[in-house]
Amino acid sequence: MKPQEIIDELEKLFRLDVDAIAAYDAAISAIGLGSVSTELSLFKIDHQRHVLELSQAIMGLGRNPPEVKPDVKGGVIGALTSVRARLGTEQALLAMRGNEQLTNTVYAKALAKPLPEGLLQLVRRGQADEQRHLAWIERALDERAWEHAGAASP
Repeated sequence: MKPQEIIDELEKLFRLDVDAIAAYDAAISAIGLGSVSTELSLFKIDHQRHVLELSQAIMGLGRNPPEVKPDVKGGVIGALTSVRARLGTEQALLAMRGNEQLTNTVYAKALAKPLPEGLLQLVRRGQADEQRHLAWIERALDERAWEHAGAASP
C-alpha cells in the first residue's frame, strides 16, 4: 500500500472509534448505574485506547491525526443510540450491537488490506476488542443481563 492509503485506512478506523465513543457515552448516560453500564464503560475505554494508538500510528507516518470529535455519521449514530437507549437497557444494547457489528466489519475490511506488519498487529488487537465487545453484548441480550441486578457479567 502507498503511504497515503495506509494513512487513509488508519484515519477511517480512528473516526470509527471516535464515533463509537460517542455512542457509548449516549448508551451509558441513558442506562444509568449498573453492571451493564459498567461493562459498556470498559468498552468505551477500549475505544479511547484505540484512538490513542491510531493517533500515534498516524503521527508515526508523518501526519497529524484527525480532530477527536464525531463526524456527521458519528453524530447520527450517537443521536440514534441516545434515542433508543432512552427506551431502556435492552434497546440501548440493541443499538450498541448494531454499532459493534459495523465496527467489526470496518476492522475486518482494514485487515484484508496489505498493511505493514506493525500496523497489522495494531489493527488485529483492535479487532479482537471489537469481537469481544460484540460477543458480550450478544450474550447480555440473550441472557437479558439487565434483569439480573447485581448478577455477574455474561
